[in-house]
Amino acid sequence: MPLTSLRDQARSLGLRTLLAGLVAWAAAAAIAFRSSLLSSFDWIFGSPGDGRLIAYLHEHLFNALRGRAEFLSPPFYFPQKNVLGYTDAFLLDILPYSALRTLGLDPFLASQIFAISLSLACFVASLVILVRYLRLSPAIAICAAVLITFPNNLMFKTAEGHPNFFALYYVPCIVLLALWAIEDFPRPTRWSLIRAALAGLLFGLLFSTLFYVAWLFVFTALFALCAVAVLRWRAMAALLWSNIRPCAALLAAAALGFAVGVAPLVVIYLPALHELSGRSYREFLSYAPFPKDLINVSHTNLMWGWLVDLLLGKTDHERVLAVTPLLTAAAVALVVVVRGARRPGEAMPWQLVVGVACVAVWALSWLFTFRVGTFSVFWIPYQIVPGAVAIRAAGRIQLLVHLWMVTGLAVLLHYWITTAPLGRLRTRQAIAALVLAVCLIEQINLQPGELSRRDELARLAAVPAPPADCEVFVVNAGPPSDISLKEVDAMWISMRIGLPTINGNSGWSPPGWRLDDKQMDYDDALRRWIKLAGVTQRICQYQRDAGFWSAYDTNPPALRPTADAAPRAD
Repeated sequence: MPLTSLRDQARSLGLRTLLAGLVAWAAAAAIAFRSSLLSSFDWIFGSPGDGRLIAYLHEHLFNALRGRAEFLSPPFYFPQKNVLGYTDAFLLDILPYSALRTLGLDPFLASQIFAISLSLACFVASLVILVRYLRLSPAIAICAAVLITFPNNLMFKTAEGHPNFFALYYVPCIVLLALWAIEDFPRPTRWSLIRAALAGLLFGLLFSTLFYVAWLFVFTALFALCAVAVLRWRAMAALLWSNIRPCAALLAAAALGFAVGVAPLVVIYLPALHELSGRSYREFLSYAPFPKDLINVSHTNLMWGWLVDLLLGKTDHERVLAVTPLLTAAAVALVVVVRGARRPGEAMPWQLVVGVACVAVWALSWLFTFRVGTFSVFWIPYQIVPGAVAIRAAGRIQLLVHLWMVTGLAVLLHYWITTAPLGRLRTRQAIAALVLAVCLIEQINLQPGELSRRDELARLAAVPAPPADCEVFVVNAGPPSDISLKEVDAMWISMRIGLPTINGNSGWSPPGWRLDDKQMDYDDALRRWIKLAGVTQRICQYQRDAGFWSAYDTNPPALRPTADAAPRAD
């Protein structure tokens, strides 16, 4: 029996569905980005620390694209080279961000508008996948697309401090391109191979955009693939065996595109790997979630925040990323209900296979990442899986798990409705509508953006020109609570005045650079780095509180010559 192509089974999206979806996206985006919209884009996502760092890195890429900066060496941690490899490189963001900057938007506004625009791309891609390939009803597909685009954990994570995780929005776009590539399987065309190569290319570039998202998505995909293999291993083996040539052609095209896309990863990070080791397992444990964090959706969640605060208190921000409880419970319950409704000997429908695979992703992600005492199953991939040593907070996998759980819930809900016995269709539709409504409400997180765009621009505009003989600079130490923020202050001042800075902030720091070490005097750490790195350029210092420049004395006070130290005449 010939295999029916995905194109023949696909369903048209339709203009009405698309328009209804855009209205739903606009309403959901207005709620999700309300702090920016209500403040006329003064308050944007991110914190004064990481939020400004991420905006700075985007601005560096924009300058590198214009030939005004060295791509691999942003001008911080002077004179260290190749410091882009100490952090995310945001390669997929370069062109759209640069387009917004070219239109005249300032760096902080461009970052926020880019995130909102990317959410629209994610929503449309998700809607197309759900309607065209999973053949869901428009109403369920639109609700699911909103759930995928604006989840509680992502909105908390990006508003609280890490807007780099908006890179999650690339995943549905890449998946859509991959599904488009296999539409004509088992008779792929030249265009099918080109689409497969493009999907591989974009996925390869995703590793150099945000390594966490790309690497953890592979992890979840492997979980899902293992679950499907257990349920349908004979069908999978038969499909592959009878279509070896088309499978090989599509995989080869995707692998070629991936090889090209992942090449920048080597160029950017190989120099850093020669100097740095990966994250220690002890550091991983310090951020690993506990079993109790299964319900930890943050104390700022609209529906559950009070309960989280009551039961868990305010916990580390890396442990508040769980998929919301009612969405999880609904997906698990539907797996049980649909499985129990099967007749003896009846083949498992593909919808149930998808649902089981998605729930398996959720269960295995927790099994592999949570800690009990000083033990975590993640120790196994940490030791043997390439790239695992770069993972500091594996609990971030829940950001990817949410995509799977929403997909499983939507597919099972649609199947449960369409298989309703005569006379129970309306009841099931009403229950499904209630479930989706509650799941949508529990995604609302009250965490606002913490970065004031106007304050940042005003602070930068107030920085006077440095002395003419200044070649490299540092900022003053500031109060103890300001240790991390001063580094990002210096980076933005460096961008403003066009001079490199010895200060810096990123995921890693150069060996021997300890200016952010709270256990060490700031000036002692600075002088040690100047000596270690062999800095001979004239150094000046900017006093951030007073707003003036001065020469920086590299000699410790104890070594300065004094009048008392001069020889005396008897």
